[in-house]
Amino acid sequence: MQQFPIKAKDGQDFLLRLLNQQDAVSLGAFFVALSEASRSRFGPHPLSSEYARHLCEALADDSAQRWVIAEGAAIVGYFIFERKILEPEYQRYYVQGVSLQAELDVILAPCIADDYQNAGLAMAAMQSLMTEFKRQGARSLVLMGGTQQSNHRARHFYQRCGFVEYGGFQTDVYNIDMRLSL
Repeated sequence: MQQFPIKAKDGQDFLLRLLNQQDAVSLGAFFVALSEASRSRFGPHPLSSEYARHLCEALADDSAQRWVIAEGAAIVGYFIFERKILEPEYQRYYVQGVSLQAELDVILAPCIADDYQNAGLAMAAMQSLMTEFKRQGARSLVLMGGTQQSNHRARHFYQRCGFVEYGGFQTDVYNIDMRLSL
């Protein structure tokens, strides 16, 4: 199983690893504990115990790699990496002069537990994951659905990781597309 030890800013140790079938209860607890503010920033799928169970049961047929940050049995971070290009992402980037390609351009959706935001975990995880996906042959990481324009903290974080802002688009809120060349 792929895994990487990572540290928070305070030196606390965590394990970055692939989600596995035994994680259903821990992932469900992670989803349910997220604040309404965090839930409003994550849109790829429902954040429920039932959906966590579904994800863990369907891992063998999943086109995405799902990574978690674990503290013992508890999950404190969750990352989706999808190698299929979703049509909305493809169209938005194409208009900006970027032709996304499946397998080369990996769609990313991260989520960190409220109590662990600003602890340096996302940066530590992203550094390991950027290296891992470059090793796997990816040429870029693309934020799934972009990030909300009003989420200045996330936009700043992604820029520190090397992501570049592309055009924006309107849903219920205004979103900014962001992409990192590896």
